[in-house]
Amino acid sequence: MNFSRFYLAIGSRLVIIILLSVSSVYILLKYHYYLLSMASFILVVLAGIELIIYFNRINRWISFFLLGIKNEDTSLKIPRHTGNKAIDQVFEGMNGLNELFKQAKIDISTQEQYFKSIINQSATGLLSVNENGRIMNINPSASKYIGLQEQHHINALSKIDKNLPLFIQNEESNNRTGIFENKYGQKLLFKISSLNALNKEIRLIAVSDITKELDSSEVDAWVKLARTLSHEIMNNITPITTLSQVVLGYYSSNSKTKPLSELNEKTIYNTVKALSVIEERSLALMHFVGNYRKFTKLPEPKYKQENITKLIDNCILAISSYPDFYKINLEKQLLQNVIINTDSKLLSQVIINLLKNAYEAIDSLKTINATVRVTLKQEFDDVRISISNNGEAIPQEIKEKIFIPFFTTKEDGSGIGLSLSKQILLQMNSDILLKSSIDNFTCFEVVLR
Repeated sequence: MNFSRFYLAIGSRLVIIILLSVSSVYILLKYHYYLLSMASFILVVLAGIELIIYFNRINRWISFFLLGIKNEDTSLKIPRHTGNKAIDQVFEGMNGLNELFKQAKIDISTQEQYFKSIINQSATGLLSVNENGRIMNINPSASKYIGLQEQHHINALSKIDKNLPLFIQNEESNNRTGIFENKYGQKLLFKISSLNALNKEIRLIAVSDITKELDSSEVDAWVKLARTLSHEIMNNITPITTLSQVVLGYYSSNSKTKPLSELNEKTIYNTVKALSVIEERSLALMHFVGNYRKFTKLPEPKYKQENITKLIDNCILAISSYPDFYKINLEKQLLQNVIINTDSKLLSQVIINLLKNAYEAIDSLKTINATVRVTLKQEFDDVRISISNNGEAIPQEIKEKIFIPFFTTKEDGSGIGLSLSKQILLQMNSDILLKSSIDNFTCFEVVLR
């Protein structure tokens, strides 16, 4: 926009003030006309006052304009015709800016309503919580799941689970997930993240009902477990039943006991041999049941601050007692002094089991340049422990079964190591993953949250 009239008005006023000042001084010093000099000086003062009024007139409206912008008020009516074209130019520019801000405010409001409508229609519950635990915004889905409204405090969520408010306000980790069940039996997945807005921390919480997904997964898991249990039990019961019938045939016929005269040394030998097999299968069945009880009775985690780097080193030391372990090329890449809140005993059990599996995978093949890699790294709020080996790769058809209880490909394996490790980590709000092989290495990754 051209402000030439404004500049001309200011410049002309300054020139007049300068000329009057020079004239006043010249008349006073040259001719000693005191009255004329005084009159000229008064004109200088009046011109200066008029210039101040001129500026104040513009400044007042600029002040109103800026105050309106600060308060998001674009209804200010700036005069368009003041009789002074120079001022009209300035006011025209301010009106143009005011219209731009007004349109921007309309656009932002429209966009805000659009996104708010989408959020309100979302089946996923969404809410934001300020640093004092007060709910700032919440959509209908979240209200339905947790039974709270705006301005409610999250301490009211203790009616769902007494640990839920603490879980949301926990400052140790900003990106966390947890599953809690409400009074309607819905299993709710809470995903929490945080952001800083205007130097204030805001927790963003997504709540979704995963009851069907969990129920479906649970049914699948039980079906797989039932098949595995049936398979293992039948493997032990079938020889016991068959041999019992054979031995019974040695000593009875037509529901009558045979006389001792019909028994011979071969019958007694076969009987002892059959009883030995029955004992062996019975002990195997007892061992299997014992493992099942161990799997179904996990201890509650006891959390405290632990140095994970030191814990891994201790686990490696424990596994190094295995025969020929010293022949394995052990590669370690461990971050130093990684401290997290965990149960050291349960986590050590998981890591030792993974190290043992890696050792056995290599030892069974007698691999040349056998290598086990152990890495510890931190990604955002997750701590990741990777244990890899260059033994035989796990077939694709088996990958989906390795975490199923009692599934094993080892002749003397119990099939509870990986499934037990999985359950321990899930109970600690963590997980274990089988990652795709890289450079022919099979990698199990423990994710601690």
